[in-house]
Amino acid sequence: MSGDLLLRGARVWARPGAAPTEPRDVLIRAGRIVALGHGIQAEADVPQLDLAGRVVTAGFWNCHVHLTERAWGRAGRDPAAAQAAIDDMMLSRGFTGVVDLGSLPRTTNALVRRIEAGQLRGPRVLTAGIGIRPVRGMPFYMRPMVPWFLRGMLPMPATRRGARRVVRRQLAGGASVIKLFTGSYVTPARVKPMRRAVARAAVAEAHRRGARVLAHPSDRRGTAVAIDAGVDALAHVPDETEGTWALLAEAAARGIRVVPTLHMFAATVRPDESYVGPIRDALRGFVAAGGLVLFGTDVGYMPERDTAPELAALARAGLSADAILASLTTEPAAFLGDRLAGSGVVEPGARADLTVLDVTDAPQPADLARIHAVVRDGAVVWSAG
Repeated sequence: MSGDLLLRGARVWARPGAAPTEPRDVLIRAGRIVALGHGIQAEADVPQLDLAGRVVTAGFWNCHVHLTERAWGRAGRDPAAAQAAIDDMMLSRGFTGVVDLGSLPRTTNALVRRIEAGQLRGPRVLTAGIGIRPVRGMPFYMRPMVPWFLRGMLPMPATRRGARRVVRRQLAGGASVIKLFTGSYVTPARVKPMRRAVARAAVAEAHRRGARVLAHPSDRRGTAVAIDAGVDALAHVPDETEGTWALLAEAAARGIRVVPTLHMFAATVRPDESYVGPIRDALRGFVAAGGLVLFGTDVGYMPERDTAPELAALARAGLSADAILASLTTEPAAFLGDRLAGSGVVEPGARADLTVLDVTDAPQPADLARIHAVVRDGAVVWSAG
């Protein structure tokens, strides 16, 4: 998939904190940026794309998606429908990479193989496979989707040994990250926490094998278990925020990141301010304590694919355009480490995963939803129109 490409007239927003440059050219060879400047020349067979002063950033990452929709399972039989779904859910939103935090490995692994083989145009996909839950801790909202006779097959380890075994099995089955339900909504009003010893064993085994761990915390107890176990990120801000402020400050001090998914709560639970306001304030406190944010929407669980509401919610929580850009680019690159080596910035030597905004001025948070084109490994994989 790696390609050569010459971008003309690109205003380069190289990294958070740097102002977009005046229009210049970006030369890409074999999927890497090799030069930025004016009047760059390339061989006649190198594709060129005139951006007419549009802003170019490093490729965006969505660190909380679910590949559970019907189109993914039918990708082999109906590739056109799968491509349309990829375009709508991922590429047209600017994503050159996504982290799937819960789906069927057989379906997701097959989709990843088709993307990497060039049969489908798509982002990089890292998956957690099936999330690991507390014993008898299936979330109430999953029960309609899982037949009763399959529920016993879901990973719900009761012991430290079982937790280690499940993590090994997940990683051997294609998972790149691990997801723990340290707090699981077994009813709309009751959260069941994971046993601390089980969570600690799962995290230790994942880390021993070089995998990051994200936790679904839900409330104070689930957040406390996640922090005690040493997870790397919280997959949501806990939506039962009572008693979590000090815990979130501790998470920030330990370098545990948060994927806010603010709009998901408003879209799938309830939008009134008495519910979403404390969640937004909890994120504000986490950031004020030095906490690091990864962008994520929970699309796939949440039907809505537009990223604009999440960007607006983050801005309302006090995140600047630079901070949101970091959550989309440099923070995922730092979080995922070697898997994204050379990503997250636009400079010579960097991987040519790029997002082109349909904006020519200094972007505001809302502008990060205005996507003109997406480049992965030096190849244009999506463009408007």
